[in-house]
Amino acid sequence: MEFAGRWFTSFGPMILQQDGRRVRGTYGANGTENVIEGALAEDGLTFRYQEALEQGTGWFRLKRHGSFAGEYLAQGHPHALPWQGWREFEGYWETTLGRMRLFQEADRVHGFLEFDGAGRLEGRVDRQRLTYTFKGSHVSSNGFLDLDPLCHTLGGEWQEQSHPVQVWRAQRAPARRGLIWLVVLEAHWQRSLDDTEYAFGSMLREIFGRLPRAQVRHRFFHDEESLVHWCRQIMFLPEPAILVVTGHGETDGLTVNGRIIDMRRMIDSLRLADSLQLLHFSSCLVGQNTGQALTGAPFAISGYTTRVDWAESALTEFIYLDMILEKGLPPARAAEQLVSLVRFAGDETIPGSPYLPAGFRFLGPAGAPAQPVAMA
Repeated sequence: MEFAGRWFTSFGPMILQQDGRRVRGTYGANGTENVIEGALAEDGLTFRYQEALEQGTGWFRLKRHGSFAGEYLAQGHPHALPWQGWREFEGYWETTLGRMRLFQEADRVHGFLEFDGAGRLEGRVDRQRLTYTFKGSHVSSNGFLDLDPLCHTLGGEWQEQSHPVQVWRAQRAPARRGLIWLVVLEAHWQRSLDDTEYAFGSMLREIFGRLPRAQVRHRFFHDEESLVHWCRQIMFLPEPAILVVTGHGETDGLTVNGRIIDMRRMIDSLRLADSLQLLHFSSCLVGQNTGQALTGAPFAISGYTTRVDWAESALTEFIYLDMILEKGLPPARAAEQLVSLVRFAGDETIPGSPYLPAGFRFLGPAGAPAQPVAMA
């Protein structure tokens, strides 16, 4: 594990030096304001950090050569929060062609452009130059991008076949400190002109749009292709994201216009969304027979095993999402709290209650088996 180098992180640029198992460095708006030091363990780096008004501990794990993910716990605070970093060509870039997401493994780079999410960029790095080809749904090109010595900007060429060479420039899109996304993807509930207009995402937007730290986005999907399209867009968000997918559910997954959506394809479309903290299905039954399709995801997943009542799921999710978005609990901790705070969310039958148990389930990252959340 080699952590040495210049990183761009959730909390500004960071410069690390590594001497055997010891790692020391600085980070901040200019890369030098705050001190971080730690040691390599079996699976990553554990560290302490010191700022002018805060100190604490944390850990980093390399996801790829160009990326780490981790958490930090400020002294006196009850919950750890995410801390991510990117180096060399890896990261989020604002370019003259729109936002770009690059992934780097040693000298190999691949990536995607927001304007053509179905396309793919492939290339190799030689010193500070990336020579690439891009094959999209409507556009193909080739060229190169040079990385400046501070690893902050890119400059090069984009050339489509039979077109003049274009100058292509980019600069890093930094993660905004303290910001979190709530993305709601919703299928239209209405199945006939007789049905009343309603949308669950509109309610979530109204209640959580008041939070200064939350960016709420509500989009509709009408088939598998449109759902996958919006899922892939989360790849371009550098800040932590919570995804809520809502619509009609069956035991085999979501259903749109009478067709079951391939859950494996949906999960695969999210695998490169490094910022995704939780995928929650606000749908009946999705947690029942889809366990195999949902296991192995690098992010947490939650949902219900029953035909949950509309109001019951709304009350459950207002509390669940509020614990994450406003109270700052990690999704796993919020899930643990949920079934004790909202009793009908779990498996307990409450005498005299008009609500049946919702059968809430939480599946942790890396394919942990889905189980009922333990009662507090």
